[in-house]
Amino acid sequence: MKKLPLRAAGGGVCALALLALLFARPIPCIEGIRAGLACCVNQVIPALFPFFVVSAMIAASPLAKFFGLALWPYTRFGLGIRDPRAATALLLAWLGGFAVAARVVSQMYGEGVVTRRQAQLLLVCGVGSGPAFVVNTVGCLLLGSPRLGWCIFAALLLADLAAGLLARLLLPAGNEAPRGAAISAGRSAGVSFVAAVQGAVQSMLTVCGFVTFFSFLNGALGSFLPSSGPVRATLAALLEVTGGCVQASGLGGAAAVYGCCAALSIQSLSVLLQVRALLDERVSLLPLAAARPVHLCLSLGALRLLMGLVPGAAAAAAGVGGRLLVRSRTAPDAALVLFALCCAVLYGFNFTSGGRKSIMDKNPEGRPCRVP
Repeated sequence: MKKLPLRAAGGGVCALALLALLFARPIPCIEGIRAGLACCVNQVIPALFPFFVVSAMIAASPLAKFFGLALWPYTRFGLGIRDPRAATALLLAWLGGFAVAARVVSQMYGEGVVTRRQAQLLLVCGVGSGPAFVVNTVGCLLLGSPRLGWCIFAALLLADLAAGLLARLLLPAGNEAPRGAAISAGRSAGVSFVAAVQGAVQSMLTVCGFVTFFSFLNGALGSFLPSSGPVRATLAALLEVTGGCVQASGLGGAAAVYGCCAALSIQSLSVLLQVRALLDERVSLLPLAAARPVHLCLSLGALRLLMGLVPGAAAAAAGVGGRLLVRSRTAPDAALVLFALCCAVLYGFNFTSGGRKSIMDKNPEGRPCRVP
């Protein structure tokens, strides 16, 4: 009898478990899917879609050599990356969050700006949540204090910097060299607006798919647990970062602040899989996954230090209670226009599954690619 591959068998068992979950908890599953779709329409797409377009154009333009100049000393001497465009990739990652980080790092690796090891280093210190989410959503809406949001964001950045330095020391050095000169030959300067929008649509479809699925999983598994408390917050943080922050904020007091920081540091299984989907398949995700526990300890330590140094932060943390999350919304007509734009881009520029060239092609120059 032929043995089944372990990975395939495990995937089948997980699929059967999800199917049983759908029948056992239909209402929580439906509510979780609705919440995920609402999160995509009201928060994810309005926040990420324009940034995807802009970041792709900046990363491929001559401006990339100067945009991240303030971070060049860290990437040059801390991470050992000579090309100044790596500093721009890190700055865009910090501003736009994990999805932008994965997309920009993958783009620069594909263009030969950084090596595989350097791309892994940029992911370790670049994957996280942007200031718009940390300060506005977590700080203002969940914790009731923008000061706490800035403290958490600063603690996460300090942990990013320290984790990047540690990863450079521990990650084995290879003999691979950047391939920028060979790949860039004959390439037109920058990325066209049409190509940037097409790539942004592809990335948004991936991100929204994972957000919806893990929202469903969080709602279904959470129905077996109490509606609030440390156990519920831990489960939510491991599955999806937004749900983890919402649950952690209900703990109250300093526990809510440190819980939100922990959820943002771990970044959840959903985030790791989104990064994997957006990243070049030749770049391993293992260094990023291995660095998360270290990042968690560093961020919580930095947050404790900042809470004692920033005036009013400790008092604000003591006053944190269960808060109602008021979700920012996009007007229905604007959401419909954005949806129509996505459809027009997908079907107006030969997005096909047939023999024609697709916009999903990752080798526009005809370079040989690895066949699985």
